Amino acid sequence: MSTSRKPSFKLTLIAGFCLSALSLAPGIAYAESDLEKRVLQMEAQIAELKALIKQQSQVTNAKVNEVSTKVDNVVASNVAVKSAESGFKTKKGTTFSYGGYIKVNGIFTNTSDGLTVENNITNSILVPGAIGTGDGSNSGTEFDADVFTSRFNFGTETDTNYGKVKSFIELDFLSGGGNEAVSNSTNPRIRHAFINWDYSEDASLLVGQAWSTFFNVGALPDAVDFIGPTSGTVFSRQQQIRWTKKLGGGTSFQLAAENPSSSLSGIGGDIDDSSIPDLIARYNGKSGAHSYSLAVIGRDVVVDNDIFDENQYGAAVNVAGKYVIDKKNVLKYSLAYGNLGRYIALSAFGDGGIDESGDIDLSTVVGGYLAYEHHWSDKWRSTFQYAYATADLGDGVAETNTETVQNLNLSLVYRPLPKLDFGGALIFADRELDNGDDGDLTRVQLTGKYSF
Repeated sequence: MSTSRKPSFKLTLIAGFCLSALSLAPGIAYAESDLEKRVLQMEAQIAELKALIKQQSQVTNAKVNEVSTKVDNVVASNVAVKSAESGFKTKKGTTFSYGGYIKVNGIFTNTSDGLTVENNITNSILVPGAIGTGDGSNSGTEFDADVFTSRFNFGTETDTNYGKVKSFIELDFLSGGGNEAVSNSTNPRIRHAFINWDYSEDASLLVGQAWSTFFNVGALPDAVDFIGPTSGTVFSRQQQIRWTKKLGGGTSFQLAAENPSSSLSGIGGDIDDSSIPDLIARYNGKSGAHSYSLAVIGRDVVVDNDIFDENQYGAAVNVAGKYVIDKKNVLKYSLAYGNLGRYIALSAFGDGGIDESGDIDLSTVVGGYLAYEHHWSDKWRSTFQYAYATADLGDGVAETNTETVQNLNLSLVYRPLPKLDFGGALIFADRELDNGDDGDLTRVQLTGKYSF
C-alpha cells in the first residue's frame, strides 16, 4: 500500500517565492526601461542647459570686453590729458614737462625823434629810456616784424625722501645776432634757470636765475606788448637764493639775497663792484578777492676804480597786487618808491651820480601803474593800462638823463580757441629829460600767439 507525503513547508515557501518573482519580472523590466528613458531625457536637458550657459557666457564676455575697451579708452584719454598737463613721469618718480609759446608780431612805430639806440629789442618791445628826444625834426614811421619774444621752457619735478625738488629753464630769442637780409636768425638767451627744493610742506629754497623777489610778476597785467606798463613797473630777473615760508591762508614770507649791479652818471656801463648782494624781504598777503605783496630792498651801490672808491647804501619799497572784481573784471597795480635804480622802467634812470665832493648821491624814483582787464565775452578781452615814473636825480647826474617816462596801452584780443590769441594794441609813450627836452612814441602792434 502506498502512502503519499505532503510537501514540506520550506519547499512550499520557496515555490511561492519563485512564482511571485516570475510574476513581477515583467514589471521590473518595464521600470528599468522607463528609468533609462528618464535618464536620457535628463542628459538631453543638461546638454541643452550647458549650451545655453555657454551661449550666455559668450554674450556676457563680449559685453565685458566692450565695456572694458571703453573704460581703457577713457582711462587712456585721461592719462593723455594728464600727461599733457603735468608732463611725463618716469618709473623713478621724475616728471618732465615743457611749455612756452610762439608769438608773431607786426609793429608800426612812429617817433618824434627816433630811438636813441635801434636794435632788435628796442624795435620789438617798448624801452622807455630809448625814446629819442629833441625838436621833432627826426620824426618818422617804421614797420618791423619778428618772432623774437617766442619762448620755450623745460622743467622737472622729483619726489624724494627729503621733499620735492624742481628744476626749470627757459629761453627766448631777444638777444639779436641775426639779420633781416636773408636768414632772420637770432640767438637764444636764458630767461630762467633755477632749482627749487620744497624741503617741507610749508618751506622751500630756490637757487638760480629767476624773477627778482622784489618784483611781483603776478600783478603784471595782460598785454600785447612784451611787458605792458613798462614805464612804471619793477622788472628784473637775476641770480639769487630765496627762502619762502608759507604762513597759511594763501600768505607767505620771503627772504632773498640777489646779484648786485649799479650804474652811475658819468661812469660808463654797469658797475659790478659791490661786495654784498641786494637783500630783499617780501610779504605776500591775501584778503578775499585781493592778493598783494609788500617788498623792501636794501642795496649797496659801489664804485671802485682808479678815480673813485665810494659806496652808498640805498633802499626802496614796492607794493603790488591784484583785485578780482568778478569773472570779467580785474584790477592790477604797482607802486614803488626809493633808490630803485635799475629795478624800474628797464633801468631808465640809473642809480645816481658823483657829487662835487666825490661822494655817491643816489636818485630817488617813484613809479607805478594801474591796469584794468575786462572780458567782453568768452572770446574777447581788453586791457587798459597806464604807467608812470619820475626821478629826483642825484647830484652829479647829467641834465641829459631821463627824468620822467610814461606810457598808455589799449589792447583788444580775440581767442577763437584755447591758448590761441590774435590781437592788437595801441601804445602811446613819452620821455622827458632833466633839461626839459622830450620825445614821444606811438605804436600799433598786431600779434598772433599760441601757447603750449
